[in-house]
Amino acid sequence: MALSAALCSRGAIIVPSSERICSKLLRNTSITTRLFSAPAKKVVVVHSIGADRPGIVADITRIVTDKGGNVGESRAQLLGGIFSLMMQVDIGEKDVGDLRDQLASGVKGMKTECLESVEKNANVAPMIAFAGRFKLSGADNPGIVHKLTSILARNSLSIVNMKTKHEDAPFGGTELFTVEGKSVAYEPLASNFEWTKIREELKQLGDSLNCDIEFDNITGSSFRH
Repeated sequence: MALSAALCSRGAIIVPSSERICSKLLRNTSITTRLFSAPAKKVVVVHSIGADRPGIVADITRIVTDKGGNVGESRAQLLGGIFSLMMQVDIGEKDVGDLRDQLASGVKGMKTECLESVEKNANVAPMIAFAGRFKLSGADNPGIVHKLTSILARNSLSIVNMKTKHEDAPFGGTELFTVEGKSVAYEPLASNFEWTKIREELKQLGDSLNCDIEFDNITGSSFRH
């Protein structure tokens, strides 16, 4: 107390020991601020050409998606048995080199290259190549929705909306089960994609389940996702 009084009388300020320690720590501590940002992206154009065969598009898109790429607009052409494909891909800048190497060696029978887009503001958005409307109506069966959606998935169709409901049949006391919705396939379509074959496969499923299944091509029509 005598020391405190003496210091106070001389205009000194007494700092408690805990505050003194904190002050010293702050003076001797280097504070680092880390800034986080999204990985840089690049838009590249994949070009592949070679003798036509089943699975070319699947092979290329598998490599792209495995490297974290997103497939956007594309163009494909078959001429004289030679298949040519060009597609825009949005991918992380650090992954472009790996993608280029994988495409060069991983697509059997095709010469495939990866070029950086020359458009400064190029961007990639999935393009809808096919849109279909489906509707099932009939008696409910175990696994009926799974069987329907499995056929769509097996044919590379993504469901954008779907609803199910139970209602009384117009004639008789039975209950009617309905499933309806819309599905899409994005560019590029597989070379063997035929929506009429999907419709026939769905019809056969309906026959086996004693129900009606409709599948219509609505590509180009405006619809809500």
